[in-house]
Order: sequence, then structure tokens, then C-alpha cells
Amino acid sequence: MKKIIKFIFKALVLIFSLLVILFALNEIEMEHAQKRNIFAYKPITYPIGKSDLSIYTNGKKLDEQLFKDISNAKKEVHIYFFSVSNDQISHEFLDVLKKKSDEGIPVYYAVDRLGGILLERKERKSLIDHGVHFTYFNKPQLSYFFASINHRNHRRMTIIDGEIGYIGGFNIGKKYIDEKKELKPWKDVQLRLEGSGVEGLEKQFVYDWRKNSDQKITPMVISKKIGKSQHQFVSYTKIGIEQEYSKLFKQAKHSITIYSPYFIPNNKVIWNTLIDAANSGIDVKILYSHKSDALLVEQAAIPYIKQAWKNNIKVYGFKKGIFHGKVLKIDDRVLMIGTTNFDSRSFHLTDELNCYIYDQKFIKQVEPELADVFNEAFEITPSYIKKLPFKDRVKEKIAKVFEFYL
Repeated sequence: MKKIIKFIFKALVLIFSLLVILFALNEIEMEHAQKRNIFAYKPITYPIGKSDLSIYTNGKKLDEQLFKDISNAKKEVHIYFFSVSNDQISHEFLDVLKKKSDEGIPVYYAVDRLGGILLERKERKSLIDHGVHFTYFNKPQLSYFFASINHRNHRRMTIIDGEIGYIGGFNIGKKYIDEKKELKPWKDVQLRLEGSGVEGLEKQFVYDWRKNSDQKITPMVISKKIGKSQHQFVSYTKIGIEQEYSKLFKQAKHSITIYSPYFIPNNKVIWNTLIDAANSGIDVKILYSHKSDALLVEQAAIPYIKQAWKNNIKVYGFKKGIFHGKVLKIDDRVLMIGTTNFDSRSFHLTDELNCYIYDQKFIKQVEPELADVFNEAFEITPSYIKKLPFKDRVKEKIAKVFEFYL
């Protein structure tokens, strides 16, 4: 018995030592990569477009419309999600793509290399056998291995027939349609566009495809339909997002409302500009998912919540289930719906894409649906934080160590 305990102890020590060494190597490489701007690219700002817009906050309704739009495609389908699962709804999604390709419609489908880790080899082969053009985005590399592991393509892009587009927080999997008990209900925000304004979305998809695959792709012919709402796509990879957000915060006249699944604003420029806005009298509210699908992110938010109290910023925790939308509203002038979380990973590590909407009529139209999320949330107060159990305080300390990667 003593020998077994001794063996287990030695094994645990060895595993812990290896993890410490790997983390140290990761830190050294990441610091070097940051200094040399490895996997960092200037933002791409696409021309302002005009589309008819609508939003989806329910996964089942979104998938129903998305699958219908793909099934009705007459020319071409380009589609990218950060992740896809190995479950019934994921298989249905892949079957829709295969069926459309069987009809002779070109289908280009990509998924992030790590986000798509559950996509089985036989499914990939089946897609290709059915004529679907498939690739992974952001494959890990031997050169700057740790930096490449952390560099994920977090965008979501769907373009159908050069006229219909989608962007937002949803991925493909059962948890997004309320079929994962411990994570239901799942609330998210996805934007559907119809009109010539999808051009920026299409250009970004083609740009990412060409960067990641040798398979030739020709940009779709964009519809000439002019929609009602002005909007603009901007893509980011580490550079430019702090300037964009700080500019928006400085322009606010009355209110700033931020919706994000995670609240870890580990960027001094963004965070300090938001604090300055709140202290100048701007009504600043932040809603994040109090219950999370990711490790340590709940505890990583606590230090920032404490700073928020001291600077007139109100923070609310979504309590009904999971909130996963990425939304930013400045007064009633600008509404951003995209893929950027209000956290360190989106600010420093991942590829992101936002759609900035300038149509005040549309903003007012969707405001009640977005504001309703606050009815399913509670304000995080000092007394609530004081009552947190000891284990959460320990996790808070651990989260601080890994905050940059959360």
C-alpha cells in the first residue's frame, strides 16, 4: 500500500512539474511573440453597407432559419463557425451542407482547428466525398507553437448567394439549442443580414479562406439589393480593437451597455476609457453570464467587478442559464453585434469580427429584446461578493494567474 501511495505521489509531482515547465515555456514564447507582433494583423475596415437586419436569440429558431436559407441557396454557400459538435444537430447541419453540394451548388465550409476538434475524420471525409470544399482555419504550427495554439479564429461568418449573411455568438451544437441540461437555457445573439451589405462579410471569409487553404475560391457576386439599415464590418486580430472601443466610449453622450458571456477586460486602454466615461456621468451597464461554460472565468471577473463598483459602473449577472451574446450599445446611435467578447482572449489572442449598426430605427426596434435580458439578471453587489464561499476566493487567485488566456 505504501509503495502505491509513493508511486502516485511521485507521478503527481512529475505531472505538476511538467505542467509548470510547459506553462513557463508558453509564457516565454508568448512574450516573445507579442514583442514581434506574431499573429497580429491590422484591422480591416470594410465600406459601409446597407442590409435588412434581424436578430435571433434562440438557437432552435436560428438553426431553423439558417438551414432553410442554406437549403434554398441557388448559387453558392460560404460558411464558417468557430466550433461544431458531434451530436444530432451538428450532423443535421453537415447533412444540409452535403445535400446542397449534391445539388451542384458550391459549398465552402470551414471550422477552427481546435474549435472543430469534435468533427470526426469520417465526417470530414463524407463532406469531401459529397463535394463540399472543407478546410480548418488557424492550424497549430511548430514555429511559435504555443502562440499558434492560442491564436484561434473566433469569427462566425455565413454568406449565401451573395445576399444573405449571418454573424454573432452561436456555434453548432446541442448546447446552443437548449439540449444540454446543465447549460440551459442558452441565450445568444445572432444577426441576419439580407442585401448588398453582406459584401464585407464575404470579403472577410474569402480572406480567411485564402490564408488557410490552397483550395481556390472566387468571391461571390454580391446582390444589388439595397437594404434599410447602414452597417459596417470590421475584423480584428490583436490590433485595433482597443482604439475602436475607446473611441466609441469617448463618443457616448448618455449610455454605454455591454453584453458579454465573460467579463475580463484585461486591456488598460479599453477599461480605463470605460471608467472615465462612467465617472463623467455616462450610464454604464455591463451584463455577463454569471453561470459559465468555461473554466475560471466567473472568478476572473471578480476583481473587475470590485473596480466597477468604485467607478459608478453597474454589473449584472445573467442568472437564468447561459448568456453568450457579444453586443455593445452606445446611446441609441451605434449597436455592435459580433464575435468579440469583453475579455482578454478577444482583446489579445483571437481573430474577431464585429458588425457596427448605425440605423437608429433598427436599434430602437431591437432594444426591448436586448433590454429584456436584464430581467433575467441580478445586480452584483458588494454583499453578494462577500458571501462567496472560500473555494471561489481560491479560484479567484488561480484565475488571476491565467487571466491573460481567459
